[in-house]
Amino acid sequence: MNVQERRPLFSTKLVFGLTVLAVGLILMADSLHWYDAWHLLTWWPLALAAFGLARLAQDGILSLRGHVWLAFAAAGFISQFGPWGLLERWWPGFIIWGGIIVTLRAIFPQPKRPKKGKDIPPSPRTAVSGDAESDTTQVRP
Repeated sequence: MNVQERRPLFSTKLVFGLTVLAVGLILMADSLHWYDAWHLLTWWPLALAAFGLARLAQDGILSLRGHVWLAFAAAGFISQFGPWGLLERWWPGFIIWGGIIVTLRAIFPQPKRPKKGKDIPPSPRTAVSGDAESDTTQVRP
């Protein structure tokens, strides 16, 4: 495997696994009465921000999916910790944010990434004949 084929270490799968692990540990500590989990679980927008950052690291700075995750994280932080009414007044800012990203993607097109399994030619399937006299293996395209 050369350098170009190496998968990035920071990926959405890694973030998802670590998030599930962290939530499980927090809930276990809560069920054992070691810690009140609800103090930590109020920080749930951090998981959304981590997904967004992982997507940006994986797909590039103009990744639409990464920015959608970050927008949900920002909305979660505002609703969780922001002053009352801030999200209700400033929600069009998220539409403006999306418009900026879509416009930048139109101005600076992103390179197409090959879809999984699309760039690899299918392997030939082998079929073994059921005849007792025939010992040949046929390859079907």
